[in-house]
Amino acid sequence: MRASTPIRYAGHEPLSPTPFVALAVAAALSVAMWQLVEARLGRLTHPAHGEMVRAAQKMQAATQVARAQRAELGLSQPPAFDPNRTGLLGSEFTETTTSLGDPAAKRTATNPDLAAALVGRIAELELARGTPVLVVVSGSFIGANIAAIAAVETLGLKPVLVSSLGASMHGATDAALTWLDIETELRAKGVIAAKSIAAVIGGGGGVGGTMGTDGIAALRAAARRHGVPLVENRPVEALIDRLYTLGAAAAGDRPGLLINSGGSVAALGTCANGATLPPMTRGQVLTCTDGTPGLIVRASNADMPVLHLLNMRALAADWGLPFDPVPLPMVGNNRAVYGMPPKPRQR
Repeated sequence: MRASTPIRYAGHEPLSPTPFVALAVAAALSVAMWQLVEARLGRLTHPAHGEMVRAAQKMQAATQVARAQRAELGLSQPPAFDPNRTGLLGSEFTETTTSLGDPAAKRTATNPDLAAALVGRIAELELARGTPVLVVVSGSFIGANIAAIAAVETLGLKPVLVSSLGASMHGATDAALTWLDIETELRAKGVIAAKSIAAVIGGGGGVGGTMGTDGIAALRAAARRHGVPLVENRPVEALIDRLYTLGAAAAGDRPGLLINSGGSVAALGTCANGATLPPMTRGQVLTCTDGTPGLIVRASNADMPVLHLLNMRALAADWGLPFDPVPLPMVGNNRAVYGMPPKPRQR
């Protein structure tokens, strides 16, 4: 009897040997699951750790500039609304306010770790340096706007910026300090390089339908003083068509990604399901229910990945960020975002 022949016992059938290929597959799956759990628990260093830290620091620098700009104009908000003194929240209600807004969500978007988390999501796409990225921002989320630009520029990508100027409560609602005023100041101080290629008024229909004439006039004036072309086509479909055309022309090629900040008509269109779109879409075609699709749905239909920064509570839970943190976390400390710090190099 050969040594490899299994011994037989009464009432027992010997198991056949497990094929080597099956063992190898099981081992690979086990290692993959272990790495997934370790990454989820922040026990591995993120491959883009360095870029994450630099993007968060860029957002910190932008916050310092924006805070000084707001203070100089006498528009700083009370601690009840801006306890971290970021300068990234505006007045509650003004002539350029488009809708209600949650100050806790606005404060969540001021966390510099949001820029780092965006770097992590973008890095997954493995876009080549110089790839154009369509960045659609609104006055509603100043912090998320800055985080998106910081992440894109830190990774060496080309932001193609489209701005919706109206803002929900506690966004860039002050006529003397619109999103374009903030963007221009950040560029003048050398924090960012991006400049909006086009803007819309925002609000109803993207053309100020929920504002009075004073608010519309103030936002038109902001676009003029910063030399940004204002798109006011009607109806909504024509407005979004024009923005899509301008974005494609400025990109010079199909953008590798669309990032949206806020809930503008330009981004969401008038779709009934616009507020329920997920924070990240990749390889999934989004649909529009009962309305005109905005730039997000159009991008997904063109097989473009989408990062959507609107539902900050859900996004924070999904991306490992704290909701409404006071004080703001130290950059690099959140292992759910950055993973473990890299080991110091041995001399």
